[in-house]
Amino acid sequence: MRLPRRVRLVLLGAVAPLIASLAVLAASPMLQGPSIDSLYWLRERVHGPRPAPDPSPVVVVGIDEETYRRPPFAGTPQALWGPRLGTVLGAMLDGGAAAIGLDLVHPTSVETLIPGFEREYLLTLRRGGKEGRLVLAKVQHQSDPLMPYRGYMIAAGVNNIRSVNLVEDADGVLRRVPLTLTVTGPDGQPKAEPGMAVEVASRALKAPLERGADGSAMLGGYRVPGGEGNRLLVNHATAAGAIPTYSLADLHACAEAGNTDFFARHFKGKAVMVGTVLDVEDRKLSSNRWVTKPEGVNLPERCALPVMGELYVAGRTRDSIPGVYIHAAAISNLIARDALEETGRPAAAALVLLLAGLAAVVTLAIRPPVAAFGLLLLLAGWSGVAVEAFQGGLVLPWLQAALAALLVFPLALGFRFAVLDRDQRHIRNAFKLYLPGSLIDDMIASGQSPSLGGEERDLSILFCDIAGFTKMSEGMEPEALVTVLNRYFTVMTDIIEAHGGFVDKYIGDAVLAVFGAPYAIDNHARAAVSAALAMRQAMADDPTLLATSGGRGSNRIGIATGPALIGNIGSPRRFNYTVMGDTVNLASRLEGANKYYNTFLMVSGETMRHHGDPEAFRALDIVQVVGRSEPVEVFEPLSDARRTDPEERAQRAAYAAALENWRAGRFEDAAAGFRALIAGDGAAVAMLNKAERRIGLPAEPNWAGVTALTDK
Repeated sequence: MRLPRRVRLVLLGAVAPLIASLAVLAASPMLQGPSIDSLYWLRERVHGPRPAPDPSPVVVVGIDEETYRRPPFAGTPQALWGPRLGTVLGAMLDGGAAAIGLDLVHPTSVETLIPGFEREYLLTLRRGGKEGRLVLAKVQHQSDPLMPYRGYMIAAGVNNIRSVNLVEDADGVLRRVPLTLTVTGPDGQPKAEPGMAVEVASRALKAPLERGADGSAMLGGYRVPGGEGNRLLVNHATAAGAIPTYSLADLHACAEAGNTDFFARHFKGKAVMVGTVLDVEDRKLSSNRWVTKPEGVNLPERCALPVMGELYVAGRTRDSIPGVYIHAAAISNLIARDALEETGRPAAAALVLLLAGLAAVVTLAIRPPVAAFGLLLLLAGWSGVAVEAFQGGLVLPWLQAALAALLVFPLALGFRFAVLDRDQRHIRNAFKLYLPGSLIDDMIASGQSPSLGGEERDLSILFCDIAGFTKMSEGMEPEALVTVLNRYFTVMTDIIEAHGGFVDKYIGDAVLAVFGAPYAIDNHARAAVSAALAMRQAMADDPTLLATSGGRGSNRIGIATGPALIGNIGSPRRFNYTVMGDTVNLASRLEGANKYYNTFLMVSGETMRHHGDPEAFRALDIVQVVGRSEPVEVFEPLSDARRTDPEERAQRAAYAAALENWRAGRFEDAAAGFRALIAGDGAAVAMLNKAERRIGLPAEPNWAGVTALTDK
């Protein structure tokens, strides 16, 4: 029973948002990171750069380019910096620093070569460790961690070493800091250990990280967002110089001058992170990558040395920051209690569905041009809500909901005009523009007409291109060239249609044909292969096809079989019944691969298997084409004459034996086999070239003889 149009419109208004929301939510893990980064950018456009808490609870001591240039560090290997670093650490401890984290891992020491050289440094580490105000760094690898030099560990205490690992999202951006990491305890059992940022913040607050029964994390009475997932989403301050940064060189000169008052003013009660802030080393992409500021701006008060000139390029911004600032920002969030909290999955899904539903109402209730303007207003309002929530520390699924709303618009319009109003006459009028009348009659009579929105089918795709087109068309008048091409296309199209296929489109001098749609045929792979052989035979039978004064062109054909999306694609006023998908791309790549193997016909292994007669083909190779991660076995279809020729049969057997040696990694035997065939076999020439290049080389592990084709 055909439902009334109003009922179908209501159903569409419910289904379209649901489809759009499900599609977006499926990709939500990949969209969440860019959505957060976009909210940083939007927040800055609306509210300006976000300042750090005043005063900042955390500061950075930077081993910067100035440190490398100034004495006594200049010209001295970094392995000899220990005593000087110890001087600064001691001054900060004397000045009342609440906690100091060293974002540095020194696995070796000159103390083993020059006993006593680092005595004062080791005593400073011992002091900081005993007072619980110093944390050394380690890097947790997949197996054993990279630890500091054993003497440093003993001096500081093994309980004062924490991991500086950060959490990298799938897109390579560091947005989160792990609260704890799993390490092996003294009893050999795994245990949770706080990361560097949590440990420094914990010591500055004099409060341990605690876990609730529900998995939540508490630090000094602050319920840490993301504690259940063990990851803190960092809320970066984006104002220039938001985290005060002191040069190690200036602090060393300050300590040497005995200016204890400077250290008391700037470090008392602070959490301190010491790390490299160089121009290229240890720089990371973070969630504030689109709102970073010039470096060397708003520097804090200096103690002993002026800022060295020519260190910073005025106005220069980059999308990466030194890793120590990510730790520092996380420490600031934990102390100031202003970390970002992400919306839970159920709430995020509800928001995405709500915005998609509103977009469907706007799209279906008013005319399309007005609906488009209404959709823009809806997105602007949603962006405002998301930015204000972000300003308050709550991360809404801004990008996901916006994409769902945008996806609803074409979905609802497409179904409204192409599905709700379709009938058989509409189908006939649409298809007659690009399908022969007999195919339309058969399609309608069989009841197998494809849905106007598109459907996935198992098809065989034939892609045919002209070899030597440039040469044959050189010097020809456009009208003459069009005449030659039209005659060639007519012959090829007639052959394709005679074998049950249809021409999807002409792409320049190429033909894209489909077998198995719009209605099913018994064996679309066999029909496609038969058509390809007939197309090649037509070229042989009529030497005037593609013949011009500049030379004669030929055609190369690739065939692939597999699932493909086919249907009416376009707008309600102008659309095409067309095919798309990986199978289409593969057919195009196989057509191009003919150049590499000096062949004119090439099909995929799936086409050969669907064809059902392995004797009608010969195996050529296994290739990995551009844009496809999985290799494809390729075959050359054989005409009846080639199949029955005894000499041809013997050559195929010899080629198969050589190919087997190639795939087994017996390159010298393979080369010998292919060399014997090069007189009459272009594919053997291509394989010989590959085999000869590998003679004397062992086959790699898991060698399968796959050829990576770099050309499309």
